[in-house]
Amino acid sequence: MKKKLQITFMFLVSLAFFTFAIPFGSWAAKPYVIGYITDITGHARANYAPDSEGFRLYMDTVNARGGINGHPVKVIIEDGKSDPSRSAAVAKKLIIEDRVLAICGLGFSRSQPPVYALAKKEGVPVVTGYTCIENVRHCKPGSVVFATGYIMHPDFHPGAYASAKFLQKIKPKGSSVAITGFATPGARVWTNLTEKWCKEMGYKVVYRDDIPPRAVDLSPWVNKVAKLRPDAYITIVGAELIIPQVIALEKMGYTNDIIFPDFTPEGDVRKCIKRLVGNGEWLVWGGRYASVYEDLPEMKKIKQAIEKFGHQFPLSSRHCHGWTIGRLIEQALIKAGWPCSRSDLIAALEKTDLDTRGLTGGPIRFTPTDHYGPTWWKAYRWNGEKKALVPAMDWFQIKGDMIEKK
Repeated sequence: MKKKLQITFMFLVSLAFFTFAIPFGSWAAKPYVIGYITDITGHARANYAPDSEGFRLYMDTVNARGGINGHPVKVIIEDGKSDPSRSAAVAKKLIIEDRVLAICGLGFSRSQPPVYALAKKEGVPVVTGYTCIENVRHCKPGSVVFATGYIMHPDFHPGAYASAKFLQKIKPKGSSVAITGFATPGARVWTNLTEKWCKEMGYKVVYRDDIPPRAVDLSPWVNKVAKLRPDAYITIVGAELIIPQVIALEKMGYTNDIIFPDFTPEGDVRKCIKRLVGNGEWLVWGGRYASVYEDLPEMKKIKQAIEKFGHQFPLSSRHCHGWTIGRLIEQALIKAGWPCSRSDLIAALEKTDLDTRGLTGGPIRFTPTDHYGPTWWKAYRWNGEKKALVPAMDWFQIKGDMIEKK
């Protein structure tokens, strides 16, 4: 990797971007300082760490072309491990010691409340990545939390609705479905609301359960699904549980459609396929960001950045998400100008109207009273002949009024 990275834990020699600051060479201008909390050594490393890498790659690109408003962007990436106490500690460091203008990313839902509490106290904007547990679709002007991925709130969870819509696309009304997910606060909301939407769309939910994120023996859940043999299986977990589930189910003769979210990077989908006897064409993957199997000009820019600045993780939609957060921060900093305060940045973020250049189905838009905006979702199916995820359902928009609990 061409960049020199600061390691904050001596035993993390293989995770060179754990705490990271972009070097500025002979630049005399003071930098914009942005923090990023991710999960590098925790249980969800494979799912959250690529986001931070995508963000870093974009800011490397920005600095290589001269920075923003004549100033470099200094990025400090910290490992929150998806742990509440650890996330609180690194958030405090970023806010108090490093004086960051904003914090991006975050990890599992359980780790987010203490970060929000500190950010609200100090007036620091938080631009969440994959997970956000606050319903920021409705907020007061000047609120600090913004969401670019999935809102996991009991009153509003577009990902749950999207999961049910994916099922509706591939299975006729009246089909049976089993639903499982991580035993985390956000995932429980997801599976509960997925069950609700599936039933309202006319599907028969025959089984629903939660799986501990660190579960090693998956037989209680796999055996249940294999025995019930539902027409489809929706599982809201990451790669570390998807891969053994799919393999075990195939061995038990279950190869009906399995729907899972883009929380599992495409590289892990490929790993799973290689371990199957069959072609894997029963795997359906979907979410808010485009798959890297799409031939998009912006995807090519990310690939070029990977080649130029180095990477640890295989290119995935998670990189696309982090890259997009980088572009969003860049747009806001350009609007805020220099010098830039935290309140200046919040005001600029509230005017966000970002063309993602195909990485999502539509623009990311924030207003002073809506820090989420409209979203678009898409599903893909594995194609054995092409050895790729190919579109199974085109982009469709989810408007908040469609699904929000009244």
